Amino acid sequence: MSESAVEWPAVGLTLRVDGHEYPVPQVWIGDSLLAVLRERLDLDEPRDGCGVGECGSCLVTLDGRLAAACLVPAVAAADRDVRTPQDAAFEAAREAVAASGASPCGFCAPALTVAITDLLRRMADPGPAAVREALAGLVCRCAESGRWIEAVARAKEAGIADAAAEPEDAAS
Repeated sequence: MSESAVEWPAVGLTLRVDGHEYPVPQVWIGDSLLAVLRERLDLDEPRDGCGVGECGSCLVTLDGRLAAACLVPAVAAADRDVRTPQDAAFEAAREAVAASGASPCGFCAPALTVAITDLLRRMADPGPAAVREALAGLVCRCAESGRWIEAVARAKEAGIADAAAEPEDAAS
């Protein structure tokens, strides 16, 4: 641990992740939500890409809004609703991404499922230009936007937009 890290206090907090509450007894106030999700809660998703909010690999929803988990201080997520790509709310999009081959290597698939679900909850019938714009923040080196457009169409057929009016779980 660096000297500067020792100077900053640690705090305890509770994170509500995918409908479950997790006490995290010691978090350095500079820790990102991504670091706590991956290192303290041992989650494989979201992914750790660039660490500076430019690649989109770490997308989650925070109180229903897209957020780059690497940019959110963990203390700012305390007692808020954090949904990771592992949440059941993203399953239809996950299946659509897999069926369309929209993430050949799989690295960006978790973030892609979150972004597609968010897009379809905001816009029931996005055209190709809207899909490209909504997913432009995701860096993917092995898929072209045509596959992403197909994944959005498949997810739409699965009824993601219709599910927006339904509660994600009874605990919310």
